[in-house]
Order: sequence, then structure tokens, then C-alpha cells
Amino acid sequence: MEQKLKQNMKITGLIPAIISIIIFAITSILWNITIGFYVLGSVMLFYSLLTLVAYIRTLHWGSLLSTVYMISYGSLLLSIAPYIILGKHIDFSDFSLLSKLLFATTIILFNWLLYLNIKRKLKWRGREILELAAQNIEVATGNFTERPLPTGKVKFSKQELESFSKFFEKRLLGLTYKENTRIVFMPLKYKNEYFALYNPNYNYHEKTWVAINYNGNVSVNISKEDYLDYKEDLAFEQLCNSLSHEIIEFIELFLDGRQVRIIDRMDNLKVNVFR
Repeated sequence: MEQKLKQNMKITGLIPAIISIIIFAITSILWNITIGFYVLGSVMLFYSLLTLVAYIRTLHWGSLLSTVYMISYGSLLLSIAPYIILGKHIDFSDFSLLSKLLFATTIILFNWLLYLNIKRKLKWRGREILELAAQNIEVATGNFTERPLPTGKVKFSKQELESFSKFFEKRLLGLTYKENTRIVFMPLKYKNEYFALYNPNYNYHEKTWVAINYNGNVSVNISKEDYLDYKEDLAFEQLCNSLSHEIIEFIELFLDGRQVRIIDRMDNLKVNVFR
């Protein structure tokens, strides 16, 4: 299946690692490497709080696993910091039993998370959703509009929409926002995840979303940023209707107990895990 989106590499996932390396380097140079390990361990524990927030927001078990990994890694660094002295030979046997247990736990969790990432279990699926929406859409120029478009009417109950919204977040399709009269489903791609997860005042209205109100009316908004991510200009109204149809079909599959078909459809696109 031809991919319609540009092949932009994900870099936001590297931001925490880059920040950690910079902090470790600065503190090690200003003080010593022991202090650097103490600070780096503290940074990992801080990151564990962020991944915990992500888990509370989405209930995605991978975020909880990441939280445990960060706690284990941070605790390991703090426990071995006293043994790390510049110019001194480090003997693993000198480490405490706790440090050895934390080391083993950290290695196991790291490899588990690496495997899950390769299998796309930790990946935000907004890119796949936009790819699916663009399949079979005609090329057309000069028809983009920044206003939401109504795309039809459905017969889902409020309880059914709320139930699907939990699945939508738990399987990392994106984030949802419950308003007074509707639920907004926002596919989430990499590069927006940190802002959306950790900003309580995140302006999702300007992003790409499908909203379904409790009377069944459906409307779609596609952001200019996401529209320009396509390799070619696409027929905008067709694209909006396609995205709407896709989310509605996902809800129907979910209510029929065929959630695995939703994930399979996205996995079949073979989108690079780093995009």
C-alpha cells in the first residue's frame, strides 16, 4: 500500500535522552562523575513521574512498564554512584546486592521495552490513521480550508462513544477530549505527544480531529500542519469524509468486539516505528 505521508523522522523521542546526556556531562564537568551519576539518576526518577502521568492519561500498560523501567534505572544509578570515581577501577562484584538486582531488572525491562517498540506496541498511531484516511483520495490543489467540516450523522450512544474513547487512548490511537455535548477524537503523531500529554491547556481545536456529538452529528478538522505532511495536495473534502468514515468504522469494529482488526489494519501499513 503506497504511503501518502512524507517520510519525516521522529526526533522528539530522543529529546529526553539528549537532555539527560547534556545534564550528566555538565554536572560531571562542574563537580565530578559521582555527582553526575547522582544527578542522572534523579533525572530518571523525574522521567518516571512523566511516564506515570502518561499512564494515568491513557491507561496504556506500556507507559506503566516505562515507569517501572525509569524507577529501576534511576535507582540503579543512585545506588552505584558512590562506586563511580574517576580513575578508579570498577568491579561489579563490589556493588551491593540491591545494585545487582536493579541492574538485572533494568536490563530485562530495557530489552522488553525495545521488543515492544519494534512490535509497534509503544507507538502512537496517528500517522497510520492519517495514512489510511488518504488511501484512494484524489489529488487536487487549492482546496484546503481551516474550518471544520460536517461529515454526516451516526447512531452511537454516549456510553458507546465513551467506551471507545478509552480504547482509543489505551491503544495509542490518539487522545480524546470530552466536551459538554460531544467527544473529540484526536489522532496523535510523534512530535506532538509531549505537548498534548503534559500541557493541561493544550489547544486541540487547531489540530486534526473527528468529533461526534451526543446527537450523532459528526464533524472533522484537519490541521494545516497535517495536511502539508502529505506528499501531494489531496481533495480536502474527500479526505475529511474519509477520516470520518475511518473513525466511525473503528467504532463499529470496537462495538462488535473486533478490536484486533483495527490494529491489524494499521500494522499492515508497515509504517516505520520511528515515524
